[in-house]
Amino acid sequence: MVRTYSLAKEVREMAKAYLKIKVEMGRERAVRDALLTFEEVKTVELTTGDQDVLALIEADSYDNILQVVIDRLRTIKGVTATTTDLVLE
Repeated sequence: MVRTYSLAKEVREMAKAYLKIKVEMGRERAVRDALLTFEEVKTVELTTGDQDVLALIEADSYDNILQVVIDRLRTIKGVTATTTDLVLE
């Protein structure tokens, strides 16, 4: 007996990414609050370590995520650097 599996999913999953953000000292809460105004931003956490802020972003595609990051999120006052980690599974 040969089994076959369909690669098509009935439910389309959203593209997701974690955005690691470095921020000017003292601007962490303002950046967090600005990020939360974007529909694509699902969670925002103030953190310690390499980044000051960690955000979870969801969009219809990875291209849309990158466009949101480049065109909108990086323009927030106080953001000095970002690293975008795409979620694979």
